[in-house]
Amino acid sequence: MSEHPVSSPIQRSWQRCLHQGLSRQQSAELDLLPQGELSARLEASRELIACFQRFVLPLFAQLLAGRPCRLLLCDAEGAILAASGDDGFARHAERIFLRSGARWGEASKGTNAIGTALAEQSEVQVLGAQHFFAQHSFLSCSACPLLGPDGSLLGVLDISTDAAHHGGDMLGTVRLLAMTLENALLARQPGWLVDLEPQSLWSARLLLGEAGELLGANRAGRLWLGQYPFDGLQLLRERRGLRLDADVAATPISTPQDSKSVPLKMLERGISLLIEGETGSGKEHLVRALHRRSSRREQPLVCVNCGALPADLVEAELFGYVGGAFSGARSQGSQGYLRAAHGGILMLDEVGELPLSAQTRLLRVLQERAVTPVGSHKPEVVDFWLVSASHRDLAAMVQAGSFREDLYYRICGWHQPLTPLRAWPEGERQALIRTLLAEMDPALRLDEAAERQLLAHPLPGNVRQLKQVLEVACVLAEGQGLIRAAHLHLPALPADPAVAATGQSLTLREQGRLGVQQTLAACGGNVSEAARRLGISRTTLYRALKEGD
Repeated sequence: MSEHPVSSPIQRSWQRCLHQGLSRQQSAELDLLPQGELSARLEASRELIACFQRFVLPLFAQLLAGRPCRLLLCDAEGAILAASGDDGFARHAERIFLRSGARWGEASKGTNAIGTALAEQSEVQVLGAQHFFAQHSFLSCSACPLLGPDGSLLGVLDISTDAAHHGGDMLGTVRLLAMTLENALLARQPGWLVDLEPQSLWSARLLLGEAGELLGANRAGRLWLGQYPFDGLQLLRERRGLRLDADVAATPISTPQDSKSVPLKMLERGISLLIEGETGSGKEHLVRALHRRSSRREQPLVCVNCGALPADLVEAELFGYVGGAFSGARSQGSQGYLRAAHGGILMLDEVGELPLSAQTRLLRVLQERAVTPVGSHKPEVVDFWLVSASHRDLAAMVQAGSFREDLYYRICGWHQPLTPLRAWPEGERQALIRTLLAEMDPALRLDEAAERQLLAHPLPGNVRQLKQVLEVACVLAEGQGLIRAAHLHLPALPADPAVAATGQSLTLREQGRLGVQQTLAACGGNVSEAARRLGISRTTLYRALKEGD
C-alpha cells in the first residue's frame, strides 16, 4: 500500500479493512441481496429512484456523453438500486458484480468509493490500486453521499469507470449530480419551499411547515443555517405573498387535503389506518408523507400493491417462505413483505384484491403479531404499523361476502377518506397544478386559457391523471415557454343522461369505472398499458369493466 500515494480517507479505509482481517489478495465477498429483499428495498426507495431517473440521468447523459462509465445509485448500506451508462463498461464490470442488488460496503468489498463514502460520510475518490482488493484495481470510482431533506443519510451516488478513462472531472460531476437529486427530493416534500437566492440554480433552500417550523433543507441551506439565526416564521411571512412563477422564492407544496395530524397520531399509537379514495387521489402520497413525519421515518416503509401480486404466489410474497417450500422456490427462501416491514410501516394498497385465504392468514398475523413463512412451522415476531388502502368500498365488500368482516374491523381502526381532486377548492387545485408544472419544467407555464380548461375538467383519474396530462403537455410545449390549450390532451367525458337529468353525482364505484374506461380509451384499448397507468392489475381492470356491464 505504501508505494501508492493515497489520501487520508483511503488510509483510514485500509486500516479498517486490515482490522477486519481482510487480505488484499483474497477475493471480495459475493454480497448479493436476495430477490425478495431487493424488491422490498426498491419499493421503499421508489421516490428516490424516480427522482434519480427523472432529474439525474438526463444530466448525467449530457455531462458524460460517450464516456465509458456507469452511474450507480446505492442505498445507505451500499446496495446498488439502479445503474445507467455505457453498456460496454457494464459488461466489463459485471465480473465483479457491479450491478443491481450487490452490496458494496467496506466489510465485504474492502476500500471502494461506495463503501468508503458511506464509512467516511463524505465524498471520496478511489483510483485504481487504491482499492483494497487487487481484483478491483482496474476500477476508478468517485462517490458522493446523498442526504435527505432532514440531513439523514439516504445512500450514495457513484461514477465508476476503467482506471485508464477516469477523468479529473468525475468527482465534481458526481457531486453536482448528488446535489441535483437532493434538490429534487426536497422539492417533493410537503410544506413551503423557501429559496433564499431565487436566481441561483444551487441556492440555499429551506422547507418550512405552515407555522414556519423548519422541516428540511438542501446542502446550501444547511450551511446557511450554520451561519445565520433562523426565524422560519418571519421568512414565511416575507414570502407568502409571492406568486408562483419561474422566479418564485416560496412555493407551496400541495398534499392531499385531509389533515395529517389525526391519522399520524393514530399510527403513533399503533392504530391501523384504512384510507379509501378514488384511483389516483393520493393514497400512497399521504402514506409517504405520514412516514416522513412519524417517529419511524428512519425505518422502512414497505408499500405492496396487493392487486399486482401473482395469484398463485400471494401468500409467499406477503409472508415469505423457506427454501424449497414449493416448486420453483429459491433455495435461500424469501423474507416476504411483512417481515421486510419489521420496525417500520407496511402499506397494503388495494387490500380488497387479496384472496380470502390470504385474508385469513393476514388476520392471524395481525392478531398474533407474528409471521409463519410458507413451508415453516416457526412463527417470527413482527412489529409494523399497518396502513391499508383501497379505491373500492370495503364495507360493501363485507356485506357481499368478498371481504372478511373480522379483518375489516382489524384494519379499520381509523378510517381516512380522501377527497377527489374535482372537489378541492379551486385555489388549491390551481396551486397544485402550478407546483407540479414547476417540478416538471420550470421554464414552462400555463397560459390563461389552458389553465381555465384544466381547472374546469373533473379529472376522474385525480392527481395521477393530472400529472400525466401535464407531462404530455411539457413534451409538446418544450422550448416554447407557454403551455397552450392545444397542448392539453384531456379525454372527453362520455355523456351520462341519467346523471344529467337528475343532477346526482357519481358514486365512488361509478367514478372509478369511468376513470378506467377513459384511461383504456386513451391507451387505444391496450389493457396492460391502462393497468400500468392506473396502478392496478389487469384482473382488477377487467373486474371494474365487468361491473359496469
